[in-house]
Amino acid sequence: MKTNSVHPKFVLGFPPESARHMSGWITGEALQFSHTCRKISHLARIPLSVVLVCVFGIGIRPCYSASGQQPYDLAVCVRMAFASSPSIQAAEADLQIAENRLMQVNAARFPSMDFTWIFGPSPEARGDALTGVSNWRRMSVFSRTELSLVQPLFTFGKLAAAVEAASGGIGAQRAGLDGSRFDLEQQVARAYYLLLLANRLRSLANESRAEIQTARRTIVQKLEADTGDFTYTDLHRIDRFVYDVEENANKVVKSQGLASSALRILMGLSRSDSLVLADGSLKPVDVQIRPLEYYLSLAEGRPDLGQIREGLRVRSAQVRAIRTDLFPQVFLAGRFKYGFAPNRDRQRNPFLKDEFNVTELGAVLGFRQSLSFASTRAKVKEARLAYEKLSYQARLATHGARLEIESAYLSLIEARANIGSARKARRATRRWFVSARDGFNAGLEEAGEIVDAVKEYGIIRAKYYQAVLEFNLAWVALMRATGNSILE
Repeated sequence: MKTNSVHPKFVLGFPPESARHMSGWITGEALQFSHTCRKISHLARIPLSVVLVCVFGIGIRPCYSASGQQPYDLAVCVRMAFASSPSIQAAEADLQIAENRLMQVNAARFPSMDFTWIFGPSPEARGDALTGVSNWRRMSVFSRTELSLVQPLFTFGKLAAAVEAASGGIGAQRAGLDGSRFDLEQQVARAYYLLLLANRLRSLANESRAEIQTARRTIVQKLEADTGDFTYTDLHRIDRFVYDVEENANKVVKSQGLASSALRILMGLSRSDSLVLADGSLKPVDVQIRPLEYYLSLAEGRPDLGQIREGLRVRSAQVRAIRTDLFPQVFLAGRFKYGFAPNRDRQRNPFLKDEFNVTELGAVLGFRQSLSFASTRAKVKEARLAYEKLSYQARLATHGARLEIESAYLSLIEARANIGSARKARRATRRWFVSARDGFNAGLEEAGEIVDAVKEYGIIRAKYYQAVLEFNLAWVALMRATGNSILE
């Protein structure tokens, strides 16, 4: 019989520190939950070595509820995240602020009015400007009412430009809200599919562990019977393999707990709330993949590009608003003022004025003109340059968006091809595993052969589910890149 040696550094097909990569990856995801602005980035990939650890993740438990609670599917998880996410609430507040600014601008079309009413002590005063006498020992109370208004008549487009800028601000904030929702969808989907992967790999881990334990019992029985089929070296080889399995699985248990906590945080659940996933297994999303050109044509629907378009609209309106300072602002102003003091004689002379007894009413037509023409022209130029700069950034963002769509699309195609290849390899390794198991049970194969067979069979099945995970995440990334919701 052929003697196979099992080297510790190749056990499970990955270095022991790979599980720590997954822990760091999930922790990084949790730190990104508070981001409200999305930048162009490529699809994050879970290290394959992590998935190989999960195959033998002894102790990993799926999130099942003992209370029989209704399970959560992806759509429910996303909607719960929408309802509880601080980033969504902040984006909604920004939208309401922008809408309020438009209300303020529209209010500028109507007269601005000020009303004042005062009262206070009034010393007695009798007579006129020539014979008037005041007596501070005899006091009374006076009151005065003032009303003033200013109505813009012609602003050379300043108000219209202000309304246009405020409307563009609303559009930009609405696009920002959509972008925050898409970002949150992607985060929830990533955590959801990762938990599905862990739940599925748990059953694979139990199968692998059962096969190894069966092999160990067979060796022990043969050694006790002293049949000569196996040696203590075979038993030690099996025990060494189980140790590495459990050591790396302990690291994965921590990472899986972080993923579960991350999904709870996104959904607004507490640690005491049960989390039951509706999908029993990780499966490829049922979608029809269209040609790349179709997805590239959807780039204009992205929220970030929509924000830039609305920003250009705002910049253009700002240029027009600043330019109106070169022209006068025509307005109508009116004023009413009435004061009464019972212990003072009213003055009938139009050239005399008594603030205690007064009656005024009038309206004027006027205009206001800024004479800082050089400064205004410099401001107009600065605003125009800001508009041009944003237009250049819009072109750059469009190129980046198309590249992001293509990257997500190619990742989707790659993952689909990997799924097909993994299916074929899974069938081949299963035949190898069955052959090695039967040979081992018959005493024709050494422990190293069954260890290798169990290990490779578990690895290829893990690679299949890794490809499924990458396929689903690539689809989510493609939907995000094209400005579409995964709930549609």
